[in-house]
Amino acid sequence: MNIFQEIVTKSEWIIAVLALFLVAWTRFNSPPTNRSGTTFALFFCGAVFYCALIIPLWLVIMIGLVQGSIGFDWIGSKLTQVNPEAQAELAQYAPIVATLIIVVASQFRQVSRIDTAARTFCFKLAAIPREADRLAVELAQGADFEPTERLRRQVTKIISENISPQALDFCRDGTLSARFTRAVALYNLFVAPRSTGEAPEFAGSRHGRSVYALIMQMGETTAARADVRYEELMHSSLAFFTSPQPTHELKELLNCNIAEVTNLTCGLVARYVLFSEITHNGRLQRLSGMGFDARPTPTFGLDQWATTILLVMLLSVAMMVFTPGTRPIPVGHVLTIAITFGVSIGFAVLGAIVVAQRFIARHEEDSPAYPPVAELVIAGLIVVGLSIALRIGIPLLAALTQGDGVQDVLQQFLERLPGTITPFICTISLGLLCCYMGSLRWSWYRLAGIAAIGNGLALTGAGWLVGSLLGDTVLAQFYFHPEHAVPTIAMSTGLTGLMVGAVVLAVFNKSERIRKDCVERAANDPHMTVSFNDARTVADDIEAPLLSRFAPLDDLGGYSRASVETMEGRYVCFRPAFSAADTINAYLLNLHWDEAESCLTFEEAERIDTGHVQKGRVYIPDGRPFLSFVTLEKGAIRLIMVSRPEKNTEPMRGLITTLSNPGGAHFTPASAPIVLKRVVDQAPQLGFVRPGGPDYEAYRGDLETVMPIFGCFATAPYTNSGTELHPDASQRDVRLAVVK
Repeated sequence: MNIFQEIVTKSEWIIAVLALFLVAWTRFNSPPTNRSGTTFALFFCGAVFYCALIIPLWLVIMIGLVQGSIGFDWIGSKLTQVNPEAQAELAQYAPIVATLIIVVASQFRQVSRIDTAARTFCFKLAAIPREADRLAVELAQGADFEPTERLRRQVTKIISENISPQALDFCRDGTLSARFTRAVALYNLFVAPRSTGEAPEFAGSRHGRSVYALIMQMGETTAARADVRYEELMHSSLAFFTSPQPTHELKELLNCNIAEVTNLTCGLVARYVLFSEITHNGRLQRLSGMGFDARPTPTFGLDQWATTILLVMLLSVAMMVFTPGTRPIPVGHVLTIAITFGVSIGFAVLGAIVVAQRFIARHEEDSPAYPPVAELVIAGLIVVGLSIALRIGIPLLAALTQGDGVQDVLQQFLERLPGTITPFICTISLGLLCCYMGSLRWSWYRLAGIAAIGNGLALTGAGWLVGSLLGDTVLAQFYFHPEHAVPTIAMSTGLTGLMVGAVVLAVFNKSERIRKDCVERAANDPHMTVSFNDARTVADDIEAPLLSRFAPLDDLGGYSRASVETMEGRYVCFRPAFSAADTINAYLLNLHWDEAESCLTFEEAERIDTGHVQKGRVYIPDGRPFLSFVTLEKGAIRLIMVSRPEKNTEPMRGLITTLSNPGGAHFTPASAPIVLKRVVDQAPQLGFVRPGGPDYEAYRGDLETVMPIFGCFATAPYTNSGTELHPDASQRDVRLAVVK
């Protein structure tokens, strides 16, 4: 019953923390495509880091509430007139109230900007959407693809009946027909089932079908663009393969369409795989089931990591039970210490392997490089932080279960704090061994032996240091003779390091050797397609040109989704008509984020002059208060430059520059004031609005505010030097001069 009483007593803290994490997770996954934009591990780390940024603010608000600097003191002083205990009762709910304040405060503009900046930083930390873009590039450019027999028959029928048999080529030689066949196969593998309503061949399970439906729903714009590009691909391929002498322009057009269809499809495939699978090997297996050459290789994955932790735990239990001179320890305490130490060493192994993989990837062709001391120290400090959390969390959970006090747990942690030195030294030692021995072509037992000796000696020294720093009071809890305990601690820790070093190096070296063999075979055979297992190395060398299809372009302003998501929505766009001086042309404009283009795009709707409907991309220069809606179509350019609103309710005002043909075939450059206002409830009057219309005066009034703050028309100077034109008068005249 004690544990249940403790839970009830601390319920306000538990509810507040859970609600805070739920709010952080929901915001971090907004928009919902964020989860499919990176791996589960990176997404989880980003969400936890974002939550960690919120927690200090939550604590500050809660302290302010309890101390009375925000409002509880005033409320409590009023309530104490009736009940002296009301203030104390009210202060109990400070954690929950602080959480509600954070949620409500995020709706204000200034707080929202800070929150957006914090989320943007965490997005970069979690590689959103860079990880999905990188995987898409690897699939599109480096991964071999072998269609299943069913897909092969489908593609053969499509190309043979609609294009030409000579366009069909399932070889992997990089010819135009082979790349065309691959693009058609990829499209029909992943995108085409969306239109037919059939379940994809690769999504056999219920989970697979559910994830596929979710990805296609979130990537509806990308899938629609893939449909359009696929139609263009079929038309251009028909013209190319049926022409007796295809021109260079036809070939370039076909190459462009192949690249577009492949990139768009692989972008969706990448998000599907990242969303479906948590582990690296799971993603490889998923891709292999879809036909990509992504066979899982022996890696130090979750299974090996869990095995290492289990071995360390068993060895720790054996040492505490069977080492001569140790005191009998309760089973519960033995398990708590073993689990804490085993997971801490597991974190050290994980940090060492991550640093070693990065080091080998950077210096694969170089002579022995300087050791990555900085990265190993940072990884070691992260491991120490996680170990501290474990050393407090696991005993705290045991104390709550057994009804012990929390103060005893904190006191015990401070007394045994030197124990965090061991995982730190293990991270450094294993990292150095993996960096310089991870890819050597030695026998596994030779590597395991050297690694066991090296890591064993390092942890022996760490154990000696820990034993020397621990107080006699702590040592007396485990040993009958505390003065002789230091050699025993050093020996037991050294045995742990010996076992961990042997296991980790043997598995890590095997996986690195297989990877290097694949790279060498690909380099020796120019016709061999690089397998997906090595595509990450290839993708590192093709940064700018290929990633520009997915990453935000600097030419657009380099803005992120988080910085402009408040601008998305539906607007009414109105300007003076070019054909009549007293008429206003009003229509709708939809502003939304395009995942494929990775930028804001706009599309006009409900224009009465349907032949002039425009769509394009939005350019937002950094540090300037204006943004541009640009349409590029067959050499023609239309530009709308308007102010960037500071509030959602504030309209965008500026100028439009385009071509007008009021006389029919003759086109004339024309410019006019223009205003965009967000549609909140229902759309106002659209079409050609003339005097007397219900919204004519409102439209005209908003257009009057454009000049001279948000735009101006410069006129030619007067030739009569004796006549001085007052600047204000000039501005008024121009402001009322509606372009016809």
